[in-house]
Amino acid sequence: MKNFGKLFYASLFFVSCSMSLLAETPGHGNYCSDTITELVDEVYKSPIGTWEYTVADVPYEYSAGVLIITKEKNEYKVLVKANNNTLTASDVKVNDDKVNFSVYIEGGKVQVSLQVKDDVINGNANSSEGSFSLKGKKK
Repeated sequence: MKNFGKLFYASLFFVSCSMSLLAETPGHGNYCSDTITELVDEVYKSPIGTWEYTVADVPYEYSAGVLIITKEKNEYKVLVKANNNTLTASDVKVNDDKVNFSVYIEGGKVQVSLQVKDDVINGNANSSEGSFSLKGKKK
């Protein structure tokens, strides 16, 4: 109990010093700085990841699958897993929340346009057979 007073005053001293430092460097007193918040938002809103998707009005074997979107050295890559096959997409373009790519299914080119919003994707797959609605969720 004898040292309690010293501990109390030492704690008070450190708290008051910390407060003056926070006053000198505004914005650094937050528990979560703007930079970290922006980084978390960027990762959360990023198209990078594994997406389970469904496509309406197509044959059953192509009605569901998985998209794997990665980024290596500033280049995005897309793998499409459907009907027990893994296909590599070409012409991959990512711009903010939009993802566009092409993939060849049974010899026919399918152009896919997606919009990412949080952990959901929505878009269209266009082929010679028509345009089909695609939606999915981040896994």
